[in-house]
Amino acid sequence: MRAPLTAFFVCFGLQISTLVMADDHSEGNWIVDIGDGVAHMAHICTLKNGATLDDVAEIDKKLHRFMDDENIRGFRQILTPLFAVGAKYDYVAFDFMDWEQLGIEWDLFLGSKTGNAIASQYAEIEDCDAMVAATYPLLRRAEIRADSKRVVAVEWCTRKDGVSADQINAKHRAIAVANADNKLIGWWGVGYPVAGVREGAFPGDFYHLVNYADMKTFAAAKNAIANEEGWRARADYYTSYADCSGEHVLIGETVRDYQ
Repeated sequence: MRAPLTAFFVCFGLQISTLVMADDHSEGNWIVDIGDGVAHMAHICTLKNGATLDDVAEIDKKLHRFMDDENIRGFRQILTPLFAVGAKYDYVAFDFMDWEQLGIEWDLFLGSKTGNAIASQYAEIEDCDAMVAATYPLLRRAEIRADSKRVVAVEWCTRKDGVSADQINAKHRAIAVANADNKLIGWWGVGYPVAGVREGAFPGDFYHLVNYADMKTFAAAKNAIANEEGWRARADYYTSYADCSGEHVLIGETVRDYQ
């Protein structure tokens, strides 16, 4: 029988700057080490004027060429909703990079003719909301880097009244350690918005971001919760530690890998 997901791992984490785990920064070519915050931009977009995702992809090629020419290093995903009741957007673009690269990219993008031209082309086909967050990886496996398409789950949570940052930090540290060998987890981190979000815009103060290799792995993770006692730890978390919104599940495609 597959080992259960201890503490239902899947969406719960907090900044764990003191977390020490067997994770080699060089394995998988990660942007930051475990416990360090990576810059995470999310553009939440609705298409207009009859545009399609193919039109977005054509402009994306110009953006990626611009980033290549300027030596901007980052990882980029395009995500479309799969299990997402009430979703009012067509797609989400995720960009991950270190903070220095974030600043360099935006200065170049906003201050160049090429960047402004690309921005104008996007504006003709879509309306987007954007936010920037600091996302802290807690668990990850080098194998996930080989998957150009992934199942991505997002869940927003807020600490319960009376639960301190130290207490929830300790809880998530225990979850991460307990799941260090769980092969169902491709990548798990938690994000804290730092710009672009007003109070009430999202159903929580921080979000949990999980990447699965495919739907088979996603289903195995849910089976572990439903039939292998994972639900007990999940219920304990919801009862004692945090109020959460429920998972929003998307299909993510890597459109620019981190080199």
